[in-house]
Amino acid sequence: MNLAIQITLFRIILAPFFVYCFMKGMAGSIQLLWLSLLIATISEISDALDGILARRLNLVTDIGKVLDPLADSLARMSAFLAFLGAGLVPVWMILVFFYRDSFVSTLRTVAASQNLMLGARNSGKIKAIVQAVCIFGVILSCMAQAYTLDLGINYAYAIHGFMMIAVLVTAYSLWDYIWGNRQILSRMF
Repeated sequence: MNLAIQITLFRIILAPFFVYCFMKGMAGSIQLLWLSLLIATISEISDALDGILARRLNLVTDIGKVLDPLADSLARMSAFLAFLGAGLVPVWMILVFFYRDSFVSTLRTVAASQNLMLGARNSGKIKAIVQAVCIFGVILSCMAQAYTLDLGINYAYAIHGFMMIAVLVTAYSLWDYIWGNRQILSRMF
């Protein structure tokens, strides 16, 4: 197990700790909101770090190619599910993230069964960045609200705005994966 895979596995392990800290933080512990922000930061930094290390140190492996997108999905879906559990977002928004990740994962499996490698698309990279910004935006909005900071912002609207942007970019990414891989899909039917 190389260093890049260890970092990826660490990100998977962090995901439930984020949920716990965020949910308890929303129940009144501002310190745990701070810890959820720290966990989200570590998760996003480690997402970039594992890929950089894998490429620069020639640590790219087949298992790493499978675990990295899984870790990304688990980390971000855990955050979005925590937001849902805290009553901050409606379930349909979470379903957009879930359906997109499930479809792309299935598409990767189908491509592999045809001895094809489904590479990352730019829309997927943009989606990851936008979702990360959204997660930070929601956490920071919750923290500002917990500190009763009057920034002239309706925090519920801010959270909804962050989430809507992430939903729209995620939906576009799903369409891009479908359209960009239509040859693979046509072989299925």
